[in-house]
Amino acid sequence: MIEMMVMPDFFTSPLVQAATSVVILCILISAAFYVVASYRDYVADDQETGSDALLKLLEMHRKGDISEEEIRTIQARTQQQSAGPIIHDEPTSPDDSSPNTQT
Repeated sequence: MIEMMVMPDFFTSPLVQAATSVVILCILISAAFYVVASYRDYVADDQETGSDALLKLLEMHRKGDISEEEIRTIQARTQQQSAGPIIHDEPTSPDDSSPNTQT
């Protein structure tokens, strides 16, 4: 006769099944986090620096793929984005004495 393998009552308990499910869920979340983190590192390494992008633009211009006007437009937009908000200093009047001048 073939004997059937009987599962112990320990694994049929709802508490043990819930705990096992939570452990498996934590393992899956950890694996997903690892995959996403490694993908983000990979993508971050692919970004070009500003000087590399400018060199590629100049090469495209040399080959005739883009015009001089397009180069200027791209450079102006790039400079505006990298500069951020421009802070203007308050104009000083000639009556103000600066610490470096002698009176």
